[in-house]
Amino acid sequence: MCELASVFRLNKPSRWTLHAGATLIIDGDRRILVDSGYFETAAELDSVLQKTVRLTREDLTDVYYTHLHYDHYRPLILGNPDLRFHMPQVEFQFIGELMQFRRDEKRFSAFLQETHELIAPVFLRQFLSFANDPRYELDVIADKNEIHLCQPSEQLTAHVKTVDLSGHCPGQLGLEIETGHGTGIVAGDAVICINDFLAQDTHHHLIVHNREKLLSSRQRVAQADFVIPGHGDWFDPSNNSLVTFQEKIL
Repeated sequence: MCELASVFRLNKPSRWTLHAGATLIIDGDRRILVDSGYFETAAELDSVLQKTVRLTREDLTDVYYTHLHYDHYRPLILGNPDLRFHMPQVEFQFIGELMQFRRDEKRFSAFLQETHELIAPVFLRQFLSFANDPRYELDVIADKNEIHLCQPSEQLTAHVKTVDLSGHCPGQLGLEIETGHGTGIVAGDAVICINDFLAQDTHHHLIVHNREKLLSSRQRVAQADFVIPGHGDWFDPSNNSLVTFQEKIL
């Protein structure tokens, strides 16, 4: 039996801000950057990779986005022909539909509000401000990069598969990882942080596509041995304690 996957934290957690976490998964010869955190430049990402795992972005083989909200989807290294990018298909299609209205602010705003049970004004303003951001010209990006559109329960590598964690947005897919520390789940924003996980409801969320699905996704995440939330410290859902294990640098 081959060795299990290893997971590494690439930036400091930030619980209730738009600073999303970034994770590196190493499974055999695959090195997967999951979401891109809040690195401002590719050089900054390079520095952290070098310090954490003695690698650079040229050593990456894959980039996976749990969803395409602007705080998680920061494509610092799009355009690298040696990388394969992975995005949830439903999320990709939804953003494509939304961007049809990017030149019409009223229709753009209405579409977001029609398709979500809740979208706070601060998020609505952010979506509007990014309506003309080149990162959301998905047809152009798809022409320049190899993009794999993922389905739920899809095996990406020997020990990594997608898991349906929709509810925060239409098509979010987390990752389930088999590691030497047990099964971990990269939760994206299905779980923002441990305090979100412990909350009785979702009233504090600023954006909810479908509340029932979001609560169901939280229950799915609770089955993991450890959780990597979208904006907070890793934690053990069985006893609500923070996880502090450190993988060995290869």
